[in-house]
Amino acid sequence: MIKDQFIRNLGIMTEEEVQKLHETTIAIAGCGCIGGFSAELLARMGIGKLILADPDVFDVSNINRQCASTHLTVGQRKAEALRDHLLTINPDIEIECYLEGVNEKNAPSFVDGADYVIDAIDYFAFPESVALHRAARQKSLFVTTAVALGFGTSVMTFSPVGLKLEEYVGIPENKTIDELQGQAFPPSKYTQKLPEYATEEKIASWVEDRAIPTISVGQAIGPGVLVSKLVLHILDRKVPQIVPEYFQLQFE
Repeated sequence: MIKDQFIRNLGIMTEEEVQKLHETTIAIAGCGCIGGFSAELLARMGIGKLILADPDVFDVSNINRQCASTHLTVGQRKAEALRDHLLTINPDIEIECYLEGVNEKNAPSFVDGADYVIDAIDYFAFPESVALHRAARQKSLFVTTAVALGFGTSVMTFSPVGLKLEEYVGIPENKTIDELQGQAFPPSKYTQKLPEYATEEKIASWVEDRAIPTISVGQAIGPGVLVSKLVLHILDRKVPQIVPEYFQLQFE
């Protein structure tokens, strides 16, 4: 029997599909922008279990765009604050937290038991993202990720039998995680169309300062698209674009 909380899902989903979501586990690496809003959408939709990972704490600068980031949660661990927020939405959801974040050592256990993986790792933690993708591939799991681009987004899904993250960004597959320190995801691989203000000079400056400008709407659009594609895929209703193809929506 469907709980009243999820009764409005019916008509868009069948009872069997709602139940399937209740039995699904999603691993989300990164609990700030993309990861946080994705987790909330999934919790409201009825996902049964979330595995959250993030080593950081909220600060005031996160409030403009990150789910669970408020003046009340400044200084709190992102994974724990997000967990507490999600439990107010669905007290029955099962949530496991990796407070050390995802790394080469724990990535295999992080994805173990998951049905799908969301890569919302910080842009400046690319080696950890590679470790996550490698672990997911070993478990034959799809990995989806999104990036906010001002008033828009790009969403990409990696198949466990498709193009690897290393291949997509153009780095040798045999590079160790230690050898990848200092590298980042090339912005050109996210999109072929950037807003006019995102010049090469400005992007280089933002990356050097480790402070990329971003706003709430892009960080909401991305998870909306990502979760839609993920859920439709889980329910066997529609396969998302697989890298090197990807979805882009830009309002500028």
